[in-house]
Amino acid sequence: MRFTFDGTKLIPDSGKSNSGRGFYLCADENCVETAIKRRAFNRACRQNIDTEEIRKVIGQALDNFQGGTDAKKS
Repeated sequence: MRFTFDGTKLIPDSGKSNSGRGFYLCADENCVETAIKRRAFNRACRQNIDTEEIRKVIGQALDNFQGGTDAKKS
């Protein structure tokens, strides 16, 4: 999954056409948690981003990407 940071917020970029700093993340909850622990979002965006905001945006994107976070467990 691709995300961009427009200077104020994280944005899912499914069309790969948003402007701003872009970065990729695998569509897996464990990957997200590892990236948060390692502060990968802050490095990629060159800005401190609130952890809860990251979880919210990534969680919504995962829901859309996977058809719900529980979809891969079933």
